[in-house]
Amino acid sequence: MIQFEQSFLKDNNSPIMWQITKGNNASVNEVYAWLSEHKPEVNQILNKHSGILLRGFHKLTTAADFEQVVSAITANLMDYIGGASPRKVVQGKIMTASEIPANYSIPLHQEMSYTSNPPERIAFFCQVQPTSGGHTTVGDMRTITQRIDPVVRERFKQKQGVQLRRNLPTQDNIDKIPGVLKSWAEVLNTTDRIEAQDIADKRGWKIEWLSDESMHLWQEILPATKKHPVTGDEVWFNQAHMFAPAACLKWARKDGLFDLVQRLEIAIKMYPELLDQVFYGDGTPVDNEDVLHIFDVLDDSAIPIYWHSSDVLILDNILAAHGRTAFNGKRMILTALIDHQ
Repeated sequence: MIQFEQSFLKDNNSPIMWQITKGNNASVNEVYAWLSEHKPEVNQILNKHSGILLRGFHKLTTAADFEQVVSAITANLMDYIGGASPRKVVQGKIMTASEIPANYSIPLHQEMSYTSNPPERIAFFCQVQPTSGGHTTVGDMRTITQRIDPVVRERFKQKQGVQLRRNLPTQDNIDKIPGVLKSWAEVLNTTDRIEAQDIADKRGWKIEWLSDESMHLWQEILPATKKHPVTGDEVWFNQAHMFAPAACLKWARKDGLFDLVQRLEIAIKMYPELLDQVFYGDGTPVDNEDVLHIFDVLDDSAIPIYWHSSDVLILDNILAAHGRTAFNGKRMILTALIDHQ
């Protein structure tokens, strides 16, 4: 018999934690059956509070265990074509959460919010508890949206949304550009230019090939906000605060990455065309003041989750944002992208 205590991580807008008080040694099959039985309650919590943390199932240890547990609430997992974060596939569609170096933080964001088909939910699994730091941060996007200056929100609306232009190098010249980048072959999961063009065409993206065989990938123009299909909440839903050069520079300064700061400052001044850029839907660059304001709001709203081994965190990808603090030592967090139910 599995029993649990229910509590909020911080406040009523934070994910709920189900702390397992009885049945900690339940087998993976037993956890699967229990979650399947409680699926309606899980869905209600995700719609109301944006996330749920399962803590105390000690026999969840592998990627296969995580995959089976996630399958109790969904049959549909997504691949990561078009994604920006460096990741490794561990099993099936279970991946590492991020291969971004440990001395970087990751700002709050909603997964793949720069695409027209982002995951509906995202799940995380703590396989190896962090030695020091390495918290996953979360933020309630309903609250965050209200904290963003209405003038800024209106400007994005009047200028017809937001569009991301990514500079994707070849693997050979990836080190020439500041930041933690992925080659276009990694992003599109192909080394063939014709196939890359076909993938982009099917998703409504535009490719510009540059003289060094790298590409500018123009992703679709999207609204700056998104309406939740169940709750009706309309919340901020884009990553302008992560890709705009001014935001990248602030991010690097915040993390104390002074070599990266210097390289970004030179790039912004000398060769801005080699950096990612964010545009309003009307084609004009997003104002630096706007992206820095959004960066600050999200940064101030981050709530850290202290990982325990075997923890499973499930987030609604519209209503909740997630990020990461920098860390030292070991840390292994896996992730699964959950498609529309």
